[in-house]
Amino acid sequence: MEQYKVFPTHIHIQDNILHEDILLKIRNDIIKSYDSNKSNWQSEPDIYNKEVYYNLKEKVLSDTSKILNSLGYDYEEIYITDMWSNILKPGESHKIHTHSNNYISGVFYVDADKSSGIIFNDPRPQANVIQPHITNKSIDNANSLSYESKTNRIIYFPSWLQHHVPINKTNKNRISIAFNLMFKGKIGNSKEFQSAIL
Repeated sequence: MEQYKVFPTHIHIQDNILHEDILLKIRNDIIKSYDSNKSNWQSEPDIYNKEVYYNLKEKVLSDTSKILNSLGYDYEEIYITDMWSNILKPGESHKIHTHSNNYISGVFYVDADKSSGIIFNDPRPQANVIQPHITNKSIDNANSLSYESKTNRIIYFPSWLQHHVPINKTNKNRISIAFNLMFKGKIGNSKEFQSAIL
């Protein structure tokens, strides 16, 4: 019997992307602006404009171009629309959400315990209508998948993919940077009557 895996959802993960000294500078900058009195603290959304984040910004732009090119997409430009830091204290979490008005999003873990990762949900709501018992959970039968939050790890995913961060059950703050990217210029093909200029 032939088997076909159709309509894949691409998630890309890479570890050890920044040198330790750059990672430390980023961590120190985040801590400097952190307000510990606020729950689920988030910075301003334009930290990519600061010099300390230059290497991360360039890495994100380079990786995203490689991802889009590997998928065969034709586009003029991709740019960062938002980039912000997050600190989740023990007991805090992020509810299910997407990143609207963007095409690719991601998270970079500045300082995080493996247990406080990210969980992606099956984007096909109809796939959960019937759920038989699963003896061996795998990528082929799961309705949610969890990826570890590991210091100096970056994860890219489609902006429309629902995800959440479970409760931080560790005794340390989870420090991360989230980001979004979108196309600029002409996308699509006017000969197919499906083009736009963004």
